[in-house]
Amino acid sequence: MTFDVVMPQLGLTMEEGSVVSWGKQAGDWVEKGEVLFTVETDKVEMEVESTDSGYLNSIQVEAGKKVPVGTIIATLGDKPGEVTRTVLAAQNQQRTAPASESSAGVVSDWSGGGAGVSRPEGTNSRKAIASPRARQLAETMGIDISAVRPARGPRIVEEDVRRFQASRQEIAARAPSAETLAIPSRVSVTRKVAAQRMTESFRAAPHFYLGVEANAADIVKLRDQLLQTFNQLTHLKLTYTDLFLRAMAIGLKEQPHVNAFWQNDGVEPRDSIDIGFAVQTSEGLLVPVIRKADRLSLFDLACRRHELTEKAKAGKLTLPEIEGGSATLSNLGGFGVDWLQAILNPPQSVILATGRISKRAMVVNDSLEVCPALVLSLSVDHRVLDGVAGASFLTRIKALIESPSIMLP
Repeated sequence: MTFDVVMPQLGLTMEEGSVVSWGKQAGDWVEKGEVLFTVETDKVEMEVESTDSGYLNSIQVEAGKKVPVGTIIATLGDKPGEVTRTVLAAQNQQRTAPASESSAGVVSDWSGGGAGVSRPEGTNSRKAIASPRARQLAETMGIDISAVRPARGPRIVEEDVRRFQASRQEIAARAPSAETLAIPSRVSVTRKVAAQRMTESFRAAPHFYLGVEANAADIVKLRDQLLQTFNQLTHLKLTYTDLFLRAMAIGLKEQPHVNAFWQNDGVEPRDSIDIGFAVQTSEGLLVPVIRKADRLSLFDLACRRHELTEKAKAGKLTLPEIEGGSATLSNLGGFGVDWLQAILNPPQSVILATGRISKRAMVVNDSLEVCPALVLSLSVDHRVLDGVAGASFLTRIKALIESPSIMLP
């Protein structure tokens, strides 16, 4: 029995993706549930597990090539060498097609005696024949794969790349004064995607910014009062981020015109209040989204925030967990920042940035007092909201922070 492996649709908005790397080589046995390949979308990089067991008899898509959702990228079979009728027909058509019409073919297949590569006529015959793992390793090490020579057979494998690197290092050690090639640092997919999205957002959306200082005395007291209870119930720590997210959820529910975005030269309302929050990970900034945040109590929201934070740091977020969103919170208070102006997270129309809570001189009931305070900064898409609408939303957030008992239960 054989079946096709297709490019999966990992989220509602995903239209295409590329295989970053293959977890197996052609001819390998694959167990159901094993990581078969890693997919890169325009938002995230995710591991994909095999839904069946079998031999990986053909790899149809080379690592790094973007293909539409549903495209056949590999085949699995109960026996070595088996391929599906769909792939077999494509291979036969490829063999009989004129060179000028030949544009794609099998990247790697299994013939029973070893992994080989079949390439269509009309392509560069001098292009190095290498396994996806070997190509990825060479890219990471800054090695031109065409300079590597296989030790056995026509195909370059990981061991060939490692041997080439060891040889290069040995040569460099013998001649320390000679100029050697620098190995470029690999920019993570997360960083690349974030850079592209932020650049597009800053160019496309006309930002304007609003700021206000809030008296944080009552929210500090409320958090202190709830800390022990929350820890006993959940074994987790209640954070100011949780309280800020709760305030945003209430504000968006009360002012639905803010819960909208710009699309097709018009304002599109959202039917769900989904709030993102910025999480710094080893791979860069990620923004998990809490769905239907307005329907969650403070404690439930805090538990969901903690769960998504841990998944983000572990690199386990799924595409639906970072898609869309009504608004985003960026809280840098824990890093000693007093205030900041954030760039909108497309396609959202607002992002709330919060600084640290610190003691400042404020006028309270016509008297000058020293009390905990923080600066709230709202970045707004001027296509969706005008100044008054943005100010109304920000001042409501301020009021909720200064009178936080409203946010309970």
